[in-house]
Amino acid sequence: MEAGWSTRQVARQLGRYNSVVMRCWDQWIREMSFTRRPGSGRPRFTMPITHPLTHTHRRLCLKWCRARGCLTAAEWNQVVCSDEFRFNLSSDDNRIRVWRPHGERFNPAFAVQ
Repeated sequence: MEAGWSTRQVARQLGRYNSVVMRCWDQWIREMSFTRRPGSGRPRFTMPITHPLTHTHRRLCLKWCRARGCLTAAEWNQVVCSDEFRFNLSSDDNRIRVWRPHGERFNPAFAVQ
């Protein structure tokens, strides 16, 4: 695989069967995406959590874009954009998990300080 691990090593690290890792890897190579296979029952529908940008965030984004407005295509290829998504192969990422009732996603009573 890309990092030099075998599918067996990845499967062992993730706690999944080797065939599952191989199928996901083959699909990624073929389509550059992952899709769930059709199964029985109603398809699961999820929506991403979106937080509105604050005035400060908008100002900082605009400042960042204006500072890089004259970059060439080669220079843009060196820029890494991220949506701050974390991906860990290990089971413990030292994050605090908080379980909230359905519909209470943004309720401050469930915030961890």
